[in-house]
Amino acid sequence: MTGKRSSSEPQSSLRAVLDLPGHKTWYTASALIRLPVVMAPLALVFLGHEAQSFAVGGLLAATHAIGEAAGAPLMGRRFDTRPFLAQLRLSLGAEAVAFAVIALVAGHVSIALLAAIAFLAGAAASGAPGGMRAQLSAASPEHLRPAALGLEGSLSQATWAVAPPLVAVLYTWAGASGVLLVMAVSAAAPLLFARHIPHADPAAPSATETVAGMRATEVLRIVWPTAMLSVAIMFLIGTADVLLPPRLADTGDSPALAGPVMTAFAVASIVSGLVYGARRWPGTPFAQTAWLLPAFAAAFALPALTSQPWSFASAFALGGLLFSPLMVIRNLALQDRLPQAAWATGFSVLYAAAGLGYGVAGLMAAVLLHTSTPSTAFLACVLTTMLIGMLSLAGEHATRDRSATSTFATPPEPDGTTRRTDTPPT
Repeated sequence: MTGKRSSSEPQSSLRAVLDLPGHKTWYTASALIRLPVVMAPLALVFLGHEAQSFAVGGLLAATHAIGEAAGAPLMGRRFDTRPFLAQLRLSLGAEAVAFAVIALVAGHVSIALLAAIAFLAGAAASGAPGGMRAQLSAASPEHLRPAALGLEGSLSQATWAVAPPLVAVLYTWAGASGVLLVMAVSAAAPLLFARHIPHADPAAPSATETVAGMRATEVLRIVWPTAMLSVAIMFLIGTADVLLPPRLADTGDSPALAGPVMTAFAVASIVSGLVYGARRWPGTPFAQTAWLLPAFAAAFALPALTSQPWSFASAFALGGLLFSPLMVIRNLALQDRLPQAAWATGFSVLYAAAGLGYGVAGLMAAVLLHTSTPSTAFLACVLTTMLIGMLSLAGEHATRDRSATSTFATPPEPDGTTRRTDTPPT
């Protein structure tokens, strides 16, 4: 990224992104695909509570998340090596069936079987977000990719803001099984118009052979600094989700205030995703990360150092403003490291890394709450985030001169030309 724009350079804007053929359809499908995934944790907690206890619900939610993390690299690779529509239909169809089965058999089968089906639901669709993002990037001109990914990040955060209250309302009306059936419908809905989603299948034999020979571990070897960044970002988000309610109780406030505080984070991240993607910003992705990540971590240190709910909301809003740019930078950095034919695999590795970071944060925060105060736990998790972030930046600095295209062939563009690799995609 550069700070100055040539007068002859094409302008980047959200309107230009939405005016591209099929992009409105892509964003509609993406929202429907993300919704059941975001609804799943709370919905499965409610389902477990109906069946036996909240602890069982936590187990079901955890097995779904583990399924996502375990399945993402494999399922993402399938999006790189198989026809897009066939793979999307398989992934979303399997997810929809799994959620519907859980809704219909809950209370009649063992918890172990419900957990196994929840695992399969998470694994089945785990490659779809990465596969969709790869198609979005491929279908967007290079100068519009930051705007396209920024809009995607804002859409994702909007889904996170809407999903929990939606689950609560549906649970009140129809119970946990009703929520699971709505999730199944949302997962299956994009299949009705999937052929209109902008996509391109791996056509060139050289590209197919290149990716077919790549294991997820090979992709991880190339993108591990970016994956570490994903772990760091989502570790801190997981920390905030677990520690905010007890921190509010520790200061004498209602834990229910966590809802409005997290809403401040979601709204700020939506706004910043749109603003960040609408223009170019000074510095390279590496330099931007080096500035934004410490500020992001510092924002979440404030709840440990202050005691007023309004200051918590301000801290989370600041965190939200920095969160979306970091996620866009993460996605652009991955595209710069991998050939286009491996983007879905790479994005799915990031998806798995994010799930790992979020899950480990919850476990670490829970342990810290048994041994220290919520404020101390906040500071410990912030310092852990900075440590992971420093490892990511060190790895990026050490490997940024090594291009993935030196190992893997760059697939030709549809017109038969070769995509340039000497400049970043921003």
